[in-house]
Amino acid sequence: MNVYQAALARIEEAIRTHADFYVSFSGGKDSGVLVHLVIEVATRLDRLPVKVVFSDLEAIFQETARYVRSIMDRPDVEPYWLCLPEIENNATSVYQRYFRYWDPRERPWARDLPDMPYVITEANLPDWLRPYYTTRSVNDWTITRMGEALCDKTGATDVANFIGMRGDESYGRLMNVRTMKHRDKKNPHTYRYIHKDPRTWICLPMHDWHVEDVWHYYAVNRLDYNRVYDSMHRMGIPPHEQRTCFAFGEEQKNTLFQWCVIEPETWDRMVTRVAGANFGKLYNHTRINSGKVRKPADLTWKAYTQLLLDSLPEEARALFKEKFAIVFRYHQHFYGDKAGIPPEVYIQDSRKDCKRVMAETGLGIKHFITWETLASAIIKRDFVFKRYGFGYSQKMQDRIESIYAKYGDL
Repeated sequence: MNVYQAALARIEEAIRTHADFYVSFSGGKDSGVLVHLVIEVATRLDRLPVKVVFSDLEAIFQETARYVRSIMDRPDVEPYWLCLPEIENNATSVYQRYFRYWDPRERPWARDLPDMPYVITEANLPDWLRPYYTTRSVNDWTITRMGEALCDKTGATDVANFIGMRGDESYGRLMNVRTMKHRDKKNPHTYRYIHKDPRTWICLPMHDWHVEDVWHYYAVNRLDYNRVYDSMHRMGIPPHEQRTCFAFGEEQKNTLFQWCVIEPETWDRMVTRVAGANFGKLYNHTRINSGKVRKPADLTWKAYTQLLLDSLPEEARALFKEKFAIVFRYHQHFYGDKAGIPPEVYIQDSRKDCKRVMAETGLGIKHFITWETLASAIIKRDFVFKRYGFGYSQKMQDRIESIYAKYGDL
């Protein structure tokens, strides 16, 4: 069985064993293949039309919007095009920490609002969706909460949400397929979250596809696709690095330089719309974002970190101080209190100092904090603090919502 046959079998199993189903569509190459696969199986099982959900992040390529519309306008598709204000990370600016797309208070937008009859906005938000909609990150609610809303709308007992995630795209996505934490797994590629959204099952039928399989599928079936990939190919970007998703995330910020080449008109509006966009285009793909950080010769790393903190806007300074405090508390609890390692050992100024003390004491790298690493996080605008394995916290999301609630009427 090849990956195409395996994907069809997984999709058929999910459709047969769940009362309803829908496809999470991003407008990229993988989810485009997935829509065609689900339509193929649904046609054979007489389960048309296929519900397709697309969350429009505003700062997307016009070509992506064209391709999405070509799918949504199909007669065998039941379209849900969401243009709702939601908060997303802006990893390229210390002045506009978050980007709220389709924010009615922030115009002009990076793109004009689509005007198709199936587009869902704040103005026409249906009653069945309203209880589940939140202004948090799109991944917070459209992946599972949308499934719960569709169950309410249709009366289905459960729903399968097909997602075109491939395990070879990144280690994080591979682990998303394989992990068991907080999940009730029906099989290796179908699961639901234990503590929330009990009616929504996530199905990953393409988890073992490679990028070559994706393009092979488009080629042999002579299908339309998102032509942004052609532009990226002409720019010399390898197929494994080509992305058409949101521009300003932690992972995507390194590709901002591509936008002004591929769609200069869209880029012109993005620079006006999002703080730090032009800075990101110039520097995010350079050594300032990925290379070794240097400091003034007359300063220690601790002093340089403090100098960097003092130069930040208040909101960004408070965020980094909070992250630093968590790291220090963690090391104090586990290595200071429990292991008896004194602060002068587990807190070092530079990575070079850290390696020297490791050789002297036999301790591992996990035992140490270095001021050099903390300074690097500031310079590289690592707001999430991924260097220390941090993720987005519920506290961070609640704080954003409280700010918007407080000032929403201004």
